[in-house]
Amino acid sequence: MNSKNSVITKLNLNKYPSKLILNKPEDIDDFNELDFDSAFIREQYDLIFIFVLNLEQLGRHLQNVIENQALYDNGYLYFAYPKKNNPKYKEFIERDSIMAHLPVDEDGYVQNSRLKFSRMVSLDEVFTVVGLKSQAPKTKKAASAKSSQCVDDYIDNISDIKQYLESDEEVLAVFNQLTFGYQKDWARYVYSAKRSETQEKRLGEMKDILAQGYKSIDLYRRRGQ
Repeated sequence: MNSKNSVITKLNLNKYPSKLILNKPEDIDDFNELDFDSAFIREQYDLIFIFVLNLEQLGRHLQNVIENQALYDNGYLYFAYPKKNNPKYKEFIERDSIMAHLPVDEDGYVQNSRLKFSRMVSLDEVFTVVGLKSQAPKTKKAASAKSSQCVDDYIDNISDIKQYLESDEEVLAVFNQLTFGYQKDWARYVYSAKRSETQEKRLGEMKDILAQGYKSIDLYRRRGQ
């Protein structure tokens, strides 16, 4: 396994002091170097990583974490679920169905909780991982404020874009060849959106535009002029 592309590296799992991983398939060895619990033996964790096969399991585990306040503030809850057309399981979860199935508000928070949908990465050819961060919702005044339009505020999201594009090596290569300025512009375009659904839509748009050979959304919009 390439340590550079391991889920531990992608999600920086080593930084969490207390870790819980549930329902890990026996053939998954990505977590071998981690020290983690495989069952609830404490009230709260900094990291909870759960493998599920369907939306019902995901919803049940999510509710259990919320009701028991099992995640520390700023901790992460990750769900690994089988992709559509995966080579191992008949069951799968379509990415867009997660938001439709769960009670999520316009800011990406699961209703009546501190859990906010934050990121999505590929674990391997079988599983996709979706992450929720435990953080207090912003006040209404702060929530109504416009997202930052300063490109430097989105530098950290460049790595999230690269992880999203890992499933398409050609488009990833195009993105990697862009200047840092263009990469920051794409990060701002995608992640200035407050809603997770909008971010996912913009990621898809970005992928399509890059595949057509345009370096930025502005150049794409000015095509034919």
